[in-house]
Parts: sequence; C-alpha cells; structure tokens
Amino acid sequence: MITFIASHAIGSGTIIWVFISEIFPNSVRAKGQSLGSFTHWIFAAGLTLFFPIAISSFDAGFIFGFFAFMMVLQLIWCVFMMKETKGKTLETIAREMQI
Repeated sequence: MITFIASHAIGSGTIIWVFISEIFPNSVRAKGQSLGSFTHWIFAAGLTLFFPIAISSFDAGFIFGFFAFMMVLQLIWCVFMMKETKGKTLETIAREMQI
C-alpha cells in the first residue's frame, strides 16, 4: 500500500495539479483552478469514504487491482489525449488549445 501511494504521489497524482493550472485561459484561470481543486477534493473525499465499505465487501486484491487498472487508463488517456506543455508559456499553450 505504501508503494502504491508513493508511486501515485510522484507520478500520475501530480498530473491533475499541472493540468488544472494550465487548462484554463488567463481570463478565468483563478475561477477555473478553484473549481478544479474543489472538484478534485470532493471526489478524493468521496473515495476516502467509499474505500472502507469497498474493502469490507470485496477482496483487497480486487480493490487494489481495480485502482491499478484505473491508473493504467489514466496513463493511456494522459499519453494520447493531453498535450505536452513542458517549456511552453501559458500564452503559447492557450494559442495551441484554441479550436
């Protein structure tokens, strides 16, 4: 469990915070980041409340296997759907993301 938490914290767990800070245009960035952070923490709290119920109802290996599978789906989505933003200014990212 500690390995899972550590790998999530230094890997895909950080993606959401970078994504939230870069996805919104400058004109609404503060409100967008607030909404994104709020949504993230609500779902994190829900997961924390759901986990004890799930672990008492299902085998622990199944639960952690499910979470691992979901992380693989997240990785696939991030690799193929999210644009690389490393070394780019927020203005450049905004221009590239306009439809």
